[in-house]
Amino acid sequence: MNNLEISQEALKRAKSWYQSAVRGFEDKRWNDVIYSCQMSVEQALKAILILFCIEYPKKHDVSNVYLNLKKQSIPKWFLNKIKYHSKILRELVKKRGLSSYGYIDGMTNEDFKEDAFKYKEPVKRIINDCEKLLIEFSKNLKSEQDKE
Repeated sequence: MNNLEISQEALKRAKSWYQSAVRGFEDKRWNDVIYSCQMSVEQALKAILILFCIEYPKKHDVSNVYLNLKKQSIPKWFLNKIKYHSKILRELVKKRGLSSYGYIDGMTNEDFKEDAFKYKEPVKRIINDCEKLLIEFSKNLKSEQDKE
């Protein structure tokens, strides 16, 4: 597999995590929504890092590494979104642990409801941004190959 194919697989995984968030939303499992949203954004951003051959640490918060994309030759429309994508990931990573183990601190499912609503659309936008970039990259690659 090449980097584009691996990136596409990572984006599929991001979409799968987002679908889990949607199901959690339907079932009012707010803590699961937060966990799944975080995983979705993490996978989507890693897909882009893979696409540009950028090594990232094997941890959930890759936002600092993701900011290095600004040094790459990336379409301006996407470049303008990198800081926002990183910010959302950092916020979700901070909430992820509580969404999994908040019961230890006496948190309930309802404690995550407001954030579930807050992050649902931004996460969807991030996935769409990443997918759009992968499609654009794929078309450009195909065009270059057709010229050869």
